[in-house]
Amino acid sequence: MNEIPLEEAESARKAFGDLTEGEREVVRAALAAIARDPAAGREIPGWRPPSLEYTYTTPLAPDSAEAITVVYTHTPGLGVTVVYYFRDPQVVD
Repeated sequence: MNEIPLEEAESARKAFGDLTEGEREVVRAALAAIARDPAAGREIPGWRPPSLEYTYTTPLAPDSAEAITVVYTHTPGLGVTVVYYFRDPQVVD
């Protein structure tokens, strides 16, 4: 399976700079999962085709309630644009 091209919006680059190194490692793993399958996240309804917006949330540690959420758009045939990263202090699924 081919990986989908990823690019970061300026807002995402700035947010990445505010993360700790451990949080950045979590983001890198999330981006790898998104590149393999852009539909891995949860779709945010309301976007006009062909672009879709998603959030992908992953815990900071297996036993942690804290997580990192990646907000991104996917346009089939064009790739993924990462819009923002943020710390999610209490994740409840």
